[in-house]
Amino acid sequence: MKGGEDKMENRNQSVTASWINVVAGIWLIIAPFVLGYVNNAPRTNDIWLGIIVGVLALIRAFTPTSTVWLSWINIVAGIWLIIAPFVLGYANIGPRINDIILGIIVAAVAIWNSAAGSSSSSRSTRAAI
Repeated sequence: MKGGEDKMENRNQSVTASWINVVAGIWLIIAPFVLGYVNNAPRTNDIWLGIIVGVLALIRAFTPTSTVWLSWINIVAGIWLIIAPFVLGYANIGPRINDIILGIIVAAVAIWNSAAGSSSSSRSTRAAI
């Protein structure tokens, strides 16, 4: 019975993490307008990354056991958000701080999400053997 409880707990963890990244994606899309980004590079970057992070997390929320690999894409997206202000040369501090904080959140939550999926799938593999 414990295996079923662990599997449900991992599924719940994955769904929770996915919804956190859906919210992060929505924030990335609206942040340029709420925070009043004046330059095009951070605005375009945040909108595109928001769409990518949000859509991948939404897919993961509804199919947590078969889409663990999507979390790895969101880990890369989070890393990009952290380094983008320096690579793209953000002129203003607001977008820079926003992207670094959101990058840390997106990457950390995606790592947490992939850990839930990986431990669940490795248990399933061991049970099948």
